[in-house]
Amino acid sequence: MFFQPEAAPRAEHQVAHWDLTVPWCSRLAEVERLIGLEATYKWDVLDEFPHVQWTTLADPEGNLLCVAEHPPADQQRS
Repeated sequence: MFFQPEAAPRAEHQVAHWDLTVPWCSRLAEVERLIGLEATYKWDVLDEFPHVQWTTLADPEGNLLCVAEHPPADQQRS
């Protein structure tokens, strides 16, 4: 994934929202990598759902995207 500036003005409403899934225990490294590519950290959702944790970021134009990880089945909380 890479970020590229738009030539036209940003749409009023975000047309697409990316949810990127990474292997368990690699979310933080991927978030740091994307921040290094000029993404902006927004928030984490770590305890709302037992089957997924994610971090929401914004690309340089403000479009939101999430980086999610799902624990292995034997580690999921009930």
